[in-house]
Amino acid sequence: AGRFDDTDVVHVLSENLVIEGDPGGGVLNEKSGQVAARLDASLVIDPGTVVKLNGAHIQVDVGANLIAEGVDGNRVIFTSLYDDSYGAGVTFDTTGDEDSVSPAAGNWGGIYFGHASTGRIDYAMLRYAGGITRLESESAGINTVEIHQADVRLTNSILEFNAGGTGGQAPGNRFGLMGNAAATIVVRGAQPVIAENIIRNNAAAAININVNSLNSSLVTDFGRSSGHVGLIEGYENNHGPLVADNRLLDNGINGMVVRGGTLTTEGVWDDTSIVHVLYDEVIVPDVHSATSLRLQSSPDESLVVKLSGDGAGFTAAGRPLD
Repeated sequence: AGRFDDTDVVHVLSENLVIEGDPGGGVLNEKSGQVAARLDASLVIDPGTVVKLNGAHIQVDVGANLIAEGVDGNRVIFTSLYDDSYGAGVTFDTTGDEDSVSPAAGNWGGIYFGHASTGRIDYAMLRYAGGITRLESESAGINTVEIHQADVRLTNSILEFNAGGTGGQAPGNRFGLMGNAAATIVVRGAQPVIAENIIRNNAAAAININVNSLNSSLVTDFGRSSGHVGLIEGYENNHGPLVADNRLLDNGINGMVVRGGTLTTEGVWDDTSIVHVLYDEVIVPDVHSATSLRLQSSPDESLVVKLSGDGAGFTAAGRPLD
């Protein structure tokens, strides 16, 4: 278990930081009600801490835990090494280059949450990420935030000036990190809470998610790591990821791109506060009784789905598409 709590000095990462978990024992998951493996390897970052990165990313591996929870008015900062807008004490020019190098989108990778990991990011700032970092013997793009079958809460944060998170020479599966897509936040096989964030001035889509993540599981906000604190209420009937009340401005796509494919679960699209964007085909096959897709509005908001391309649409092969 590690902790960044020295708020009077900038923390600099020029190499990848991997939080390597070793799950063991059992603990009750308050969100699902199921017993899961206990987490041991963790990194806690205190409010007011400034972390500057250059060509690196933070990787939360299987069973590991990252908590970066600031408070209103005192955020946790993740930004470029060359970003002189943030610092510690009276020192903001961390490199001493007297502004000869300006920060740019893609100066660092992002925060990667691997399978069965846990993340809590609240009142944070993530800037100039989405770049290419070293991975194994090659290089690979990392999205600002990647969530791969992980239990993650991303709330009350600002994500700005970030690149798309793609590129590099690594193979498509990125040496086991799985593929990604151009976006600020990428989700695969997970039902995170992404709520009340400001996502602005990013090169690619605000969110990119696979179609089977949008399932029928009831998911509500489960609060900060310290318990049911700062809960985002009013979404007791939410299905799948809780994507609510995010403010989007000047991104490549001001919406949530849904990656198409064959539905293998009961799908529900009910996040009415964000536009769903579809470039691919979603197939609802005739496999078993649980395979269906429901597009659901609310009494006071419409569900908006925007489609583009010849292959974009829905195909219901013997199962209901409501």
